Formats: sequence, structure tokens, C-alpha cells
Amino acid sequence: MLDLRSHVSRIVSSANQLSLPPEETRALRTADTMAASWRRCMEGYRFDPAAKFLIESVSDAELKRHREANDELVHFAGPEIDAAFGAVSLSGFSISLGNLDGYVIAERANYNPQFYSEVERAGTAWAEPSAGTNAIGTCLVEGRPVGVHTNDHFFYEFSALSCASAPLFSPNAELMGAINISIRNPELQRETLKVVLGLTTGLADRIGERMFRHTFRRNYILKFATGPVDHGLIAVDGDFQLVGLNRAAREMLRDRVQLGRVRSLWAIFERDHRLLDLTRLAGAELTLHLQKGGDALSVLLSGPAEAPPASSRFTAADAASAPRRPAAPLAAADRRLTLDDCAGGDPRMKANVRFVRRVLGGSLPILLLGETGAGKDVFARAVHAESPRRGGPFVAFNCASVPDTLIDSELFGYGSGAFTGARREGSPGRLVEADGGTLFLDEIGDMPLGQQTRLLHVLESGEVTPLGSGKPRRIDVQVVAATNQNLEEQIASGLFRQDLYYRLAGAVIDIPPFRERADRRELIEAVFARLVGERAIELAPDAIALLLGHPWPGNLRELGHVLNRAIHMCEGPVLQARDIMIRPAGRMPMPATAVPEPVPESAEPPGEAGSARHAIAAAEREAIVSTLARCGGNVKAAAVALQLSRATLYRKLQRYQIAH
Repeated sequence: MLDLRSHVSRIVSSANQLSLPPEETRALRTADTMAASWRRCMEGYRFDPAAKFLIESVSDAELKRHREANDELVHFAGPEIDAAFGAVSLSGFSISLGNLDGYVIAERANYNPQFYSEVERAGTAWAEPSAGTNAIGTCLVEGRPVGVHTNDHFFYEFSALSCASAPLFSPNAELMGAINISIRNPELQRETLKVVLGLTTGLADRIGERMFRHTFRRNYILKFATGPVDHGLIAVDGDFQLVGLNRAAREMLRDRVQLGRVRSLWAIFERDHRLLDLTRLAGAELTLHLQKGGDALSVLLSGPAEAPPASSRFTAADAASAPRRPAAPLAAADRRLTLDDCAGGDPRMKANVRFVRRVLGGSLPILLLGETGAGKDVFARAVHAESPRRGGPFVAFNCASVPDTLIDSELFGYGSGAFTGARREGSPGRLVEADGGTLFLDEIGDMPLGQQTRLLHVLESGEVTPLGSGKPRRIDVQVVAATNQNLEEQIASGLFRQDLYYRLAGAVIDIPPFRERADRRELIEAVFARLVGERAIELAPDAIALLLGHPWPGNLRELGHVLNRAIHMCEGPVLQARDIMIRPAGRMPMPATAVPEPVPESAEPPGEAGSARHAIAAAEREAIVSTLARCGGNVKAAAVALQLSRATLYRKLQRYQIAH
């Protein structure tokens, strides 16, 4: 933070460098927002940056009037503010809601005196003509997200504060106010404020979507990404006539839409024969192409929340009173699993989903922890599908399934002729393939240390250099990593880099094992329904009881295999316990016609009993079993202890039929 003299000198010199008059400085918003605001403060409002400043505040009665005048905004913003506050308050941040006049009409504050500033309480006035350059006021002037870092504030009095604000628009694209996340911390890094600004912008987008969906709750709504955290929303009636567009959609489609009169959706997009029956497609994700050779957009179509009238021709003014037949949901097999599907009825998973939705759009890396088969990969795909990057690629890379020698080329790519056997044109690698989308690093705990170092460099620099190429490439990816390992133990044993852990653990999600979930029965029935499809097969009560009593060491993956096998074994319309090849204790009974599988723990080593080969194999098997036990089942750690490569150890595990 600068001292008073340096603060004043910086503001005056920067503002004076602008050659345009104050009324034209809005054109400089992308070049130098702060300098344009400082010039307005000096020449338009006649402020002195060194002056002592007392923030204006209104009485409780006046604050109540401001709140009542913005009742709808407060109502729809409240749940989103509450949800976001849980994520940011731990770091000392507070959230406030400003109306169009710049008054704070609601707040969720972290009252820790180390971070909280009394000047930002409800009722205070932050319009730029009242308080100089600040996030709320300057955001309302600019009509776009603004971050104001410490000495970016015009008045030195506020230089310990850092704030990030994003504008809030009505369903008809009119400016209503601003949402603000702030902290009193003179040491806050500017890079941190950039991340917070992304969170604020995502929060504003979600609030705007809540209001839009309520206003057009009797219409079909198309949702598509217009930026890293912004979404366009288009409301249409059953005849594909435009009913409403939010601010982001209008900005993106301004050259294609005549908002003065109702126009067909097909004036914007190329006609798509799949959309003949909107009720059937509600909930589907589609790719639509803009007219006249325009870009392709990934669009999520949702159906009406309430039923409209028989008449299908109406405008935005009629939207609040027109009924329509509700959309029929897609069958489970016809759509991707969503975050809500992953959460089911389990309280821990619902909390996980709420947390993930708070941080989506902020580019925080996400680390998923959980047992094998618990659904980490499905959760990762659901995160991507709900994120602003869902129009980009989802690239999965299993760090344990690729030999150590190939991870470098597979993940980071390679140039032409980088090594013997390389493709002539080279390979971009998974990191580059995921550019603009999501990279899912499964089994990250099994990545070799050397590759961990390279990955850390890529994540910190945002650049990847393929093997055999000196040309780095800039990439922008959302990283979701997953592991069933205990990374703290891995770090303690020197098998995992601590700095990489902290780089990946932006948001840590614990996926509970299936046996601990409160919604086991619902999940069993959902997986069964998906596998059965349209076949007329039901689960008998004794089958459900058997499934509920099983400990499920393989979690949801094991459940899918067990049910799929049972469906094929079932000979009638009711799947019964006898069709399911498990017992509650976990040992699988085999039907009379089945070929018995070897029991891992009692498998005999190769060679004739008493022979030297048998003795050596038995000793090797015992060494592997005891080492695995010492390493808690961690194959990578056991391979290091045995001085074997993981590929060799996996072959020996298979050879000796050792469970791991």
C-alpha cells in the first residue's frame, strides 16, 4: 500500500495523462478504467484525493425504503449471497448488495475486525459521485465488472480496502445495482483480487439467471456461455418466437436481433429439425449454429416451470401470466448425469454440490478425494457440464494407467521427431487438447515425481512446452484432479510434492463411499432403472435387502457391474436375490453353471510344490503381499519399496492373483 504522498501523486499524474474530456472517458474503459474514474473524480466531482472523507449513510427508515424499492432484487440475490458467503468468508471477505443509486441495501459480513470495515455497512452510499473511485460506484458507471485494489480507490481513506463488483441486470437487461465482494487487507495481492472478481461476476450471473427464469418461468429457456462466467439466456414460446433475452444474450446477438418486435428464434439460429417437439427435448444440451455461417453454440434447453395458456403467441410483457404444458423429463439413459444427480439425497454430497457451484467460474482447481469406484469421474464430468467451460473439451487422463516413460509425451505432447517412433507431425498432448475446457487428472496420486514437477510448472505459468520443442504454448484449462490415495501420507513419504498439492487443492471435495451414503436405496433403484432401460423388470424386496446389506468395497462401479450381471441372469419380470451373485458379507456365490474364479489370497505360486521355482515364487509373493500391507495398499509406494517399476509390479500382482 502506498503512502499518502505517493497515492496522490499516482492518481493526479495518471488522470492528467488522459487527453479526452470527462464525458468521453467511458470510451477508455478497456484501456485505463481507474485513470478515467480518477479524472471524473477530479474534474467532474471536484474531489481531492488527500482530503479526509466521511462516508455518507442513511437512516434506518431510509434504508428500509431503499430495500422495499428493491424487494425483488433482494429476494433473488439473497440465496446466492448466502451460498457464496460460505466460501469467501473463511478468507475474510464480505459480500454486499448495492442498488442503482449506490446504497448498500444488504450485506453478509465477516465481522472479524482484522478484515471488516465499518464504512461498508448497510446504508452507506458508494455511488461514484458520492465516494469517488470504488468498486460499486465505478461498476455502476461503467456497467461492467470492476476490481478496485487498495490505492486504486480515489480517496486515501479507503486505501486499505480491496473490492470487486459486478453489475446486476433485470430480465429486460436494465441495470438494477451491483454485487460486491470486499475485504480490508492492505496486503492483499492484486492477483487475488482478480480471482475474487471472477467469483463476483459468476455470482452476478447466477442472480441474474434466477430473476430471468422467474420472469419467464412459463417459457422455454435456452442457456449458453458468452464468456468465462457469463451466460446468455433466451426465452421462447412454443412457436419459437422470442419472448425475452438477458443482457449477455443481447450484447452477443446485438447485430442479429431486432428487439423492437417479436422475432423467430430461427432469425438467430439455423433451423434445427430436432427442435420440432420442445417438450421432449427439455433438459437436453444441443449444438445450434448462428445464421449465415456463424459460430456453433452449445445450448442447454430447459422447459417451463409453470404451464402456459393454449395461446402460444405472446411477448415479454405477457410472460408472467401465460400458462403452458410442462416439459416431460428425458429418460435417465438419454442425458448426462448432472451435479444434482451426483448429489442425490445424500446430505454430504448435497453440501459438496453447493460448494462446487459457489466456486464454479473462478478457475479454482478442484481436487476430488474418495475411494475407487465412488464416482469421482462422473462428478468431474458433471462439474464440466455445469461450468462456463462446458462448450469446450473435457479431456480425461489417468495418471496410473500410462507407463512412466509415456506420461511426458501423452500429457505434455511432443514435437516432430522428438524421439524414435514419434509421429511425424508430433502430438499436442492432453493439456493442449483441453485448452478452453476441463482437464480431468484421474489418479493424480500415482503420478511420478518428475512429471509432478513439470505439471506444477504448467499450472503456475499457464504455458506448456512439448517434448522436443522449444516453443511454449499458452493454455487456459480448468483442472479437476482425483485420487483414492491419502495425499498427506504421500507427501510425508516423499511420493507427492507438497507445492503441487496446494496448487491442485483450490477446492477439495470428499466423495463419500457408497456404503456411507444416506441415499443408497435411491441410488440402487436409479442405477437399476438406467441399466434396465425399457425392459419390464422390477427389483424384488429381497433383492433390495441383499443389495442394501452388502458393504460395496468397489462402490458405485461395483454396484453397476453387479446389477448389470444380475439383469442378464434374471429369467422373469422380477429380479430376485437369487439372481444377484453377492452375499452381504462380500463373498460372491457362483451359480452351478459358472466357472469358479480363483480366490486371490489362497492362489498358489507357479511351479511344482517343493521345487526351487515354487520356493522362489512363494517368497516373492510373500514379499509383495507384506510390502503392500506396509504401504497400506498403495501400489506406487510398494513399487518404490520393492525397487520395481509399477508396470512390473502390476504384472506380478496379476500373476500371483494378489488383491490390491
